[in-house]
Amino acid sequence: MLQLTRRADYALRLLIHLAGIESSRAQIAQIAEAQRISRTHLMKIANDLTHAGFTETVRGRGGGIRLGRDPRDINLGDVIEAMEPPCPLVDCTSCVLVQGCALPSVLDRASMAFRAEFAKHSLADIIGQ
Repeated sequence: MLQLTRRADYALRLLIHLAGIESSRAQIAQIAEAQRISRTHLMKIANDLTHAGFTETVRGRGGGIRLGRDPRDINLGDVIEAMEPPCPLVDCTSCVLVQGCALPSVLDRASMAFRAEFAKHSLADIIGQ
């Protein structure tokens, strides 16, 4: 079964949370508590989302994190691509059946279809905007 990494899952949860509060800023500690996610782990994910342009952060008093773009302009495929490195579903390098086996190409197509489905949707689509 194809599955998102916990990192991508948390990134999507963070974006959904931020979209729900619209233009106001949120605190990572509050989101981490509400989502039952490690604050340190969520901070790293938030930092990567900011570097990718999906969120904006403001430091200091009154600071926090907010969406960096309109939810309609945040493509879920782009988020997944930024948060999950491409990797094969199985490692066939030590398999004795590798000669003549078509499984790697089938799995590659399945993985591409999985990612392509995300690319069809924006953050706005999943929050009902």
